[in-house]
Amino acid sequence: MLGSSVLQQLFRSIRFRNSSLNAKSQPNLKEKIGTLASLCRFCVQRPSTILLGPDKNVKWQAFLTKLGIQLNIIGISMSEQCSRVAAQRLRRAYQIILLYQRIYGEQLLQQKIKSGMHLRRRPLLALLSAAFFQWEKDRVTDEQLEKCWEDIAAVQTLMEMSHKTSQEISGVSANFGEKQEWEQVVDKENFKIWRRLVSDSDLYQYKVYGIFTDIPPRAFYNTQVDLAYWKDWDKNTMEVKIIERDDLTASEVVHWVYRFPYPMYPRDYVYVRRFKADIATNKMIITARATEHPSCPQTDSCVRVETYCSQMVIKPHTTFDENGFDYVMTYFDDPQTNFPPMCYNWLASTGVHEFLEKVHRAALKKHQRACEVSSRKESSHDNLYPNMAH
Repeated sequence: MLGSSVLQQLFRSIRFRNSSLNAKSQPNLKEKIGTLASLCRFCVQRPSTILLGPDKNVKWQAFLTKLGIQLNIIGISMSEQCSRVAAQRLRRAYQIILLYQRIYGEQLLQQKIKSGMHLRRRPLLALLSAAFFQWEKDRVTDEQLEKCWEDIAAVQTLMEMSHKTSQEISGVSANFGEKQEWEQVVDKENFKIWRRLVSDSDLYQYKVYGIFTDIPPRAFYNTQVDLAYWKDWDKNTMEVKIIERDDLTASEVVHWVYRFPYPMYPRDYVYVRRFKADIATNKMIITARATEHPSCPQTDSCVRVETYCSQMVIKPHTTFDENGFDYVMTYFDDPQTNFPPMCYNWLASTGVHEFLEKVHRAALKKHQRACEVSSRKESSHDNLYPNMAH
């Protein structure tokens, strides 16, 4: 369904260093590469063969299946015989096909391909540049944002259940099975962490509850939503920027590049986020989840984190601008490290605490600066962050 434009891009992406192949494996891999190249060349030179005719959909699905099989076979071979980067290029090429198939839809994309088939000199990137982000599918809705607030009640239930015996718990809640999935791993007076195993994975999702009494909720909230301030307080953030913004809900697509310890590659995240501070209900919510965006493709310099979700709710003790609040954060990501699951889960649980303390210190520093500026201007009753909270 991508036609000659995308397939030529795919054909060009199948490049690797011959020096990375040993003498024994090189002939077999060259034969497999030749098969794939012939398949791509056939579609580039004769696109009407699979894009036109009464059975075009059947032909296209057969072509996609055959292409996927060839890419997977070569990807396995290159994983064993070549560098990891070369194998990632092949996997990425197939992901591009599936991404654009999902973005466009079959009918719309076929119309674009047919309308451009007679223009032989058309730029190859014309089709790619026409990609767009589907906010209808990926925006954070009001209902989804409001649902995050349920974490406050969920944590209260977890804390109550942590002080009950198994017999008491089994008779209390119809949702006992769901609550029992959460295992408490940190239990301090003002800081608690629970975790539960993610299905079909060796990794855990984390739920964190904490209290800060030395800063106002607005400072803690704004430190996290103000991307321009991130590099100041998080030195591991190499780049963070907004890719696109939704006018309807104020949802944003963000690209975040995060430095991992040497010799690991940095990780980059593409996620859609939304945040809201509602004075009427006295609550603040920040939510984010991984997505894909056509203007932010994967690169060889980073490892893309494709599984990521985070949400935080902040409950002020009094108002947004007075010290003291509770917060709950629920978090999960898969950074695709080679650490043993037990080792990574330990790092993740300690890393969550470290991250929140880092945010706390940054918020405290920013709030103190804002107070000093406000004091000098003799306007202590003004909003210290007039442009940040929504």
